[in-house]
Amino acid sequence: MYPTSTAYQTAVCAPVRTDRVTGTLTLTDGTVLPLTDADLVSGSLCWDNQCVNGEELAFGCAYLGQVSLQLRTELSRYALYGACLRLDYALLLPDATWETVPLGVFTVAEAERRASFVSLKAYDNLVKLDARYDGTVLAGTAYEILQQIAEARGLVLGQTAAEVAALNPNAALSRQLDATYNVTTWRDCAAAVAQLLGGFAAADRAGRLVVRCFAAAPCRTLGKAERIKTAVADYLCRCTALQLELQSGRFTRTAEPDNGLTMTVTDFPLAESGLAATRQSICDNLFAALQPLAYTPAEVRLHGDPALDLGDRLALPMADGTAPQMLITHTVWRYRAGQTVKAVGKNPYLANGTDRTDAKLRSLASATAANKTVYYSFTNSTKVQVAGEEKPVVNLNFVTTRDTGAVFLAQMILHAAPAADADAVTVTVRYYLDNAPVDYTPCQTLAAGSHTLALFYPFAALLGAANRRWSVRLVCEGGTVTLEKGGLKAIISGQGLAGGKAWNGTLTMEETLLPYAFAAHRAVQVASVREGLSLVPQHPAHPAYTEALAVLALPRRAPLRLAALSEKPQRELAQKFWSFTTETQAKYDPALVLTENDRFALRRSFTAQGAAHPIDSGSCTALTVDTTPYLRVEGIEVNW
Repeated sequence: MYPTSTAYQTAVCAPVRTDRVTGTLTLTDGTVLPLTDADLVSGSLCWDNQCVNGEELAFGCAYLGQVSLQLRTELSRYALYGACLRLDYALLLPDATWETVPLGVFTVAEAERRASFVSLKAYDNLVKLDARYDGTVLAGTAYEILQQIAEARGLVLGQTAAEVAALNPNAALSRQLDATYNVTTWRDCAAAVAQLLGGFAAADRAGRLVVRCFAAAPCRTLGKAERIKTAVADYLCRCTALQLELQSGRFTRTAEPDNGLTMTVTDFPLAESGLAATRQSICDNLFAALQPLAYTPAEVRLHGDPALDLGDRLALPMADGTAPQMLITHTVWRYRAGQTVKAVGKNPYLANGTDRTDAKLRSLASATAANKTVYYSFTNSTKVQVAGEEKPVVNLNFVTTRDTGAVFLAQMILHAAPAADADAVTVTVRYYLDNAPVDYTPCQTLAAGSHTLALFYPFAALLGAANRRWSVRLVCEGGTVTLEKGGLKAIISGQGLAGGKAWNGTLTMEETLLPYAFAAHRAVQVASVREGLSLVPQHPAHPAYTEALAVLALPRRAPLRLAALSEKPQRELAQKFWSFTTETQAKYDPALVLTENDRFALRRSFTAQGAAHPIDSGSCTALTVDTTPYLRVEGIEVNW
């Protein structure tokens, strides 16, 4: 329910009220026309919306809210197409002030000229999602996917990451949508995220994209005096089981006793991939949100309150002392002509009927899946600059279900900047299939400026069912090339391809290693040295070697003091040597100093081990490893 004051709630229930509607109509040429009651034909303004498609409760709807009105204007109906319509409802309060409730932001889609007015029909901002989904990969948490959807269609996301996370624990899961799933429009994508969160997608009153969940507690009680007509069912809609019938299996969750309705979901794009445990967790979290939603189907006609929202729960006190509760799944509000709210629901006494249509359709889909052409698409999400070293620009994971062939196509817009002593930049393309280099390296010379680079590679023989990784990297000589964010579009297409059912445990990582520099340490103080000479025959057992010794530096330790140095002469072959003994016990940092054969030695190799982090779904294309503490790294090992 849109938040309103206590004074508003009192005034909207009064038998007599004073209200008004205002707004603006912004034409496509930027002209702004103010609207008042005088511009509207009396009784023509109607606001209609719903949050379920059928006659029973469901998750994942993205229904277009619409308004219709008759506008007194001399404008041509053609000038009104695509105009932005904003409407506000205002109610006069007992203290003679006005409180405003926004009705929403709408886009005019239909206009019909009459003698003295134009009949308009406009849809809320979800209409901007009614565009064909191009298959661009949408990946991340629910909030991140919603952000990508809103950004792609010029919308604003009306919820923060914390607000989305509070809707359902499924919001924390990393999911992916692409062309392999059953989504054809951007509105389907928003609906898929809403389904994962156990709610429905909508445009809020400011025109922003939001996901709402059904309320578990009443926001308002409609007494008998506030209702014009009431029709209440004699049964309670209460779900005690949830069943996800996916292409990859069936996942269920039931309550005890299981004596209520069963919600069956047969189309769930964001639950079709991942580990079985993850998909069962999705089912469990949705069932936890479904259980508190027991309600009674009803249809109520009231005097009208546009502050009521879809998904609100209303209490309906009856003459027999009961107070059934309804969920608003449909609402139709007419300015100064009343409002009808409706809660649809399935009769539990008819819930045992079975329908084989869905099962037959899934069987048919499985039978034809082998001949379906599947597209894997990719675009770069960050800016890439290549200046000599090899840089990855495309990383695509795809799955083959049988022996097949496929084709890779890509186009990128590169900006070349030759070095001061060069006239052009040479760009070499390197391909990697399953981390193995492909013996085909096209190259191109680019003058200064922007260029389009087209890539093509055929996969003549992809044998068997397997998860595969395709990588494209660039090497630059004679300058730099820059690929801006979104400047690359790439696809892999073919028959016999499918979306991955579960993560196969493979991690792919890259890291540029930097030199390691030790911090400065205090020098070791050496006591006085006493010298002696001895002569003794020496026979070399190993090849001779020399080593330059620097000052030994130990961090935050007491000075190491040495005893007198002795040197004794011996006959025959003379060889000069030094021996040190310490006057006090040596203190050293074992992380930097070792003792070998009763001598000190600097530690030259280190082994670092990271903490384990569980991953239950998704894929990893890059892993960052901090190697700044080391001068040289000989290897990195990853265990999973």
